[in-house]
Amino acid sequence: MLFTYLRNIGLFCIMALVLFSCKSYENKPNQEINNVKSNIIDDAIQEYFNKNDSIIELPNQSNSLVLYLSKNKKTDIDPFYNINFLVYEKMKNKIVYQNKYSNAEIKWFNNEQLLLIRYYGTMQKTDINSIKKYIIDIKSEKVRELNENKSNI
Repeated sequence: MLFTYLRNIGLFCIMALVLFSCKSYENKPNQEINNVKSNIIDDAIQEYFNKNDSIIELPNQSNSLVLYLSKNKKTDIDPFYNINFLVYEKMKNKIVYQNKYSNAEIKWFNNEQLLLIRYYGTMQKTDINSIKKYIIDIKSEKVRELNENKSNI
């Protein structure tokens, strides 16, 4: 009876070892993919952004593209945001768009387009004529001005 008990414990340990080693093997490809993604993003951030920048990560609604954004804070000397950004596409595992703008803000407009808001001149008070909005199409890399009269934005 003791022999049967020890044999069952031994078989249980062997089965548990096999199951755990199979599970960790399954995770290795995902870890390698995440490491490659991490390396691409880390390299791009080091190359494109300043060392002291605080980077904001904003995925689009479908989580297929990620906007990495560095926004300099407003100061008395420069009362507008200066932005530095890049867009990473997960499926292609590469940076698909990058740019910089001064006196601007940026956010997702939809899954494949960004809304760029630019401030022109010196604004003492809110002057609607000194604010222009643009749509940046990530796939075509085209930038077009958004006409407020024809849009609901």
